[in-house]
Amino acid sequence: MRNLLVALAAIAFAAPCVCAADAAAALEFYKKQALTLPADPGKEERAFAKTLADGLGTWAQQNAHQPAVKDALLLQARLYVRAEDYDRALVTLFQLRNMYPEADLSLLNPLMASAVMAVNAKQRDQATALFAAAVPADLKTPAQRQAQALFALSKLSGRSLYEPAAEAFEKFFVTYPNYEASDLVELWYGDLHRVNGNYLAAISQYKKASELYPKTPYRAASLRLIGDIYADNLKDTANAMGTYTQVLREFPGSSETGIVYKHMAILDENNKQYDSALINYDKAIELLGTTPAAYEAYLGKADVYTKTKNFDAAYNTLHQTSQAFSANSAQSTEALLKAADLARKKMRDQNKYIQSMEKALLMHPKGPQAPQLMYDLGRAYEQQNRDAQAAEMYRKLIISHPTDKIASSAQSRLSRLEK
Repeated sequence: MRNLLVALAAIAFAAPCVCAADAAAALEFYKKQALTLPADPGKEERAFAKTLADGLGTWAQQNAHQPAVKDALLLQARLYVRAEDYDRALVTLFQLRNMYPEADLSLLNPLMASAVMAVNAKQRDQATALFAAAVPADLKTPAQRQAQALFALSKLSGRSLYEPAAEAFEKFFVTYPNYEASDLVELWYGDLHRVNGNYLAAISQYKKASELYPKTPYRAASLRLIGDIYADNLKDTANAMGTYTQVLREFPGSSETGIVYKHMAILDENNKQYDSALINYDKAIELLGTTPAAYEAYLGKADVYTKTKNFDAAYNTLHQTSQAFSANSAQSTEALLKAADLARKKMRDQNKYIQSMEKALLMHPKGPQAPQLMYDLGRAYEQQNRDAQAAEMYRKLIISHPTDKIASSAQSRLSRLEK
């Protein structure tokens, strides 16, 4: 009996070694098979490459704790690219990037340059930026890193990408059924459905995140997202307003309320209910502080004033916007440029036009818009026969931005003024 127990213990101890050996042999088999592919694969070779890549995916799942998984995923991505299956290549690359942040980007970036073709053309720069972004250091577990890859995928759309991205989400829920942040991953899955135009599936997914996770802190967010789909995608104003009202009623202290007021204001504005829109924009501005959503609410308020021909109020609102967001050069300058455009086109007030431009230049003298602001101010001074100020502005432009392409135009105008 003692000898039998010793033998069983020896077998139990050796079993992992045997499995590890089998895993290594299997991976070596895939590597050798990959080497048989020609440099320019034809249709049959591409189909073979895809089969090998699919097999490597199975190998990686079966051997999830093996260090060689990183090499397997890299080979899988290469094979999917060879197969011109760019959608699955992209999903694999995002998983590899997040699971192994130490992976050599010089090996991954050339593959990503091909795989990004799976994404809609307008989103390819966004996809590349998401891929290049540093993986947060606080993501310690494989589940957390896998979830981060899914977060990136949830932002992207593509006719062929949607299916493998959805498969990656479903596989995650099978692999990590007890993940502590599954409710958040469920919301991201809804985002994936939404950006790919499957709006009813997105609504269902957001409901799932709210109803199946009773302790989730994202119940208000999931409800607001449903309202957004009704408002923006399905153009169902009644259901949108009903859902937004439900958020305000059930979650009055939620961080979502400011967003809800902004979105309700947009619906009101679109339906020409301008008084109600102004009230809701003001509530949004009060709650949102200096967030990007607050900036949008300020601009929306100015837009309502413009539509109702209250140009003075619109102009003043844009100046208030610039002041509120003075720490953000781009937003502050944009608001003042909108005010200047309003003054010139709607108010026919050259002085207010100049005041807005001067304020933008004064607040952000080194911003990217500064050369154009200087040039436009010089032209405006000329139109008012303020030639000395125009010349001085052109000189400042030439001295401070000598390599800017607009500096040559400023030099031409300065030469004319100095004749």
